[in-house]
Amino acid sequence: MKRLKITNDHGWTPRTLRKEEKKIKNISLRQRVMAVRLVMEGYLGKDVASMLNLCRQSVAFYVSLFNEGGLDLLLDRKYPPGREPFLTLEQQQELKQTILTHTPAELGWDIASSWNTRILQSYIREHYEVDMSREGIRKLLHRMRLSCTRPTYTLAKGDAEQQQAFEKQMELIKKLITPDMILLYADETHVRSYQILRATWSEAGRQKQVPTYGHHAHVSVFGAVNVLNGDTLLQRAATANATTFLDFLKLLKSRYSDKLIVLVLDNARIHHAKMVRDFLRQEGESFHLIFLPPYSPQLNPIERLWKWLKDAVIANVFHKDQMDIDQAIARFMEYIDQQPEEVLRRLGCAA
Repeated sequence: MKRLKITNDHGWTPRTLRKEEKKIKNISLRQRVMAVRLVMEGYLGKDVASMLNLCRQSVAFYVSLFNEGGLDLLLDRKYPPGREPFLTLEQQQELKQTILTHTPAELGWDIASSWNTRILQSYIREHYEVDMSREGIRKLLHRMRLSCTRPTYTLAKGDAEQQQAFEKQMELIKKLITPDMILLYADETHVRSYQILRATWSEAGRQKQVPTYGHHAHVSVFGAVNVLNGDTLLQRAATANATTFLDFLKLLKSRYSDKLIVLVLDNARIHHAKMVRDFLRQEGESFHLIFLPPYSPQLNPIERLWKWLKDAVIANVFHKDQMDIDQAIARFMEYIDQQPEEVLRRLGCAA
């Protein structure tokens, strides 16, 4: 086998090459310089290969590069061009809009109401004549800033223009509130013993068991919250009807007897009951009611208080009867009475 030789040192010596090695962080490139230096020092190619764990052909190739162009050519790595993406940018944007605005069933592509990588695999193959693996599609979706998340409900009958007008109206009303007035958002909810199961810590391999009787006790709660200072008034009731709502209005009047109560609430039937209208006519100087647009619960901040209540009182807890639920709600009421700042934060009304 022909001995490897350095035919042109390009001004480099073993000593200067050794110094250069120490500057090179890339291991592969450093090995190239070491191979040339060892050959320059008189080592046989096979010995250099053994010392650096390389094949002799690689050592011969490195020496050839150095002889031809010195250290510059030896360290010049030619990278292959990047692989062309399976889909062009235009095709990716088109696919993204399809996923966001249509279901497979709407396009007549599948009976499914949601896209998954299996359906997308066949869709891409048919529409773009491209074969992609399901894992490749998953990575592509992430690169397109798509994520697989659970949707949330929105009431389809809500009128966006009415909702926007209401929000502007309320911003104006808040500015007009004087010390002899109080602005309250009111609503009612039902707390049921079976309401919520939430993820929680438990022993590995043993799912937490929440007992149930198979029949479910419940307590109704009327509430009003001041979104300006976090003051909250809750009243428990066996059921929510016109009579119990009227009782709640009387409670509000007694608590804020020296103020005009501006009350924001939804269009539930009990809020328009005859006995309620009669009461309001008698107490005309005490109440001013503002009704939310139809199908717009998101505009009532107290809905977030109800979610907090149910997460705190019901989630993952067994309540054996109505009294048990009632006591849990009482503890919650006592807590929020002392935490107006947290109430505002939970409602999204903190400054």
